[in-house]
Amino acid sequence: MKLEPKSMKPTIIVIGSADIIKLGLIRSFGESGYKVISIHITGANKFKMKPLDYYSKYVSAYYFTKTTNLVDLLIDKCMDEVQKPILMPLTDSMVYLIDQSLSKLNKYFIFPNVNLQEGGITRLMNKVLQKKIAAEAGLNVPKTWEIPFVDGDFIIPEDIEYPCFVKGSLSYKSKKQYQKRCNNLQELNELLTLCKRAGLYDLCVEEYLDIENEVGIIAFSSKTECTIPAIIEFLEMGKSPKGGISMRGQICPASNRELIQAIKSFLTKTCYVGICNFDFIVSRGNYYFVEVNFRYAAYGYGIFKSGVKVPEMIVSSLINDNLGKYVASPNCNRTYFNEKVGLIDVMEGSITYKKYKKMRKQSDILMIADPSDPKPHNMVWSMILKYMITFAITKIKKIVVLKK
Repeated sequence: MKLEPKSMKPTIIVIGSADIIKLGLIRSFGESGYKVISIHITGANKFKMKPLDYYSKYVSAYYFTKTTNLVDLLIDKCMDEVQKPILMPLTDSMVYLIDQSLSKLNKYFIFPNVNLQEGGITRLMNKVLQKKIAAEAGLNVPKTWEIPFVDGDFIIPEDIEYPCFVKGSLSYKSKKQYQKRCNNLQELNELLTLCKRAGLYDLCVEEYLDIENEVGIIAFSSKTECTIPAIIEFLEMGKSPKGGISMRGQICPASNRELIQAIKSFLTKTCYVGICNFDFIVSRGNYYFVEVNFRYAAYGYGIFKSGVKVPEMIVSSLINDNLGKYVASPNCNRTYFNEKVGLIDVMEGSITYKKYKKMRKQSDILMIADPSDPKPHNMVWSMILKYMITFAITKIKKIVVLKK
């Protein structure tokens, strides 16, 4: 018997360059009965080895494309005349591109948005504006200063307090290697000089806070309601040069009512529709707002594996269905482990293989290994090989530069 279009599940199109984030979301939707298409964003000099999510049994079609060709690819290859597919951009740059292309894509697809306005999410990706909204919503926010770039140079506010922490104010343009603590004006000037050479002009400075813990929170927001199923406590962070990536974390109950209510207030003020993730640090015994990313996070797979219906909640938020009917307390205190982050740390000498094996064994949820979808784990060797080739080329380039 043929299903009526309104009862069919929409096709899900995941878009990004981080294969582990894509893999978790692909499996979540695939296990929930959705058809999934994966689009991998490639750079000009990327190797042609397949990403791990390419091998998932839940992927019905896979495309490689450059950023500049994405919108045309979506319209040419991924449209559905019966039911609009749902786009899930998984990096800040892809969120920015889809948001800036709303007028072209809205006719054919459903995706996160702010009042269906082109550029609506882009405006909210400014970290200075985020902190303003967060403060208005009742969240603790570190002191923040903008560093304007005027007539070819940065203007440093005189009232900056040291030590401070420098970061990009626009998440879709930021580069983590230029995020740094500065202990005094001299160090700040030196970092700003490097940013200027790299063409990074949208910067802000925060007061430096001693970090007791780092926390991630995924939220679902529709036009009428917001839901937060769990809080993630990061137990181990990746130590590679890229850093800032959760390697191991614990799913905890969303029991801090004051914090949850403030996040809901934040989302209500922004009118954002879709899934997003909040970063907090715990300092001086308080939660401090760091930023919000208007996309899915890798640890969302841990929440899904703990019993939360993440796919249904994403779809409900986007089509303004009854989001609350899917709320359920997750199986808390379970831990997840991102094997890719761990293996990179092993290869770079940041942790021992013995520690890697111990963390893997002690975790309840693995991001790559899955007996019901084994091929991605079977192809981990290709990921390691790709990393080793990239590492070797980087070393050679450094030697060539030094000889010059």
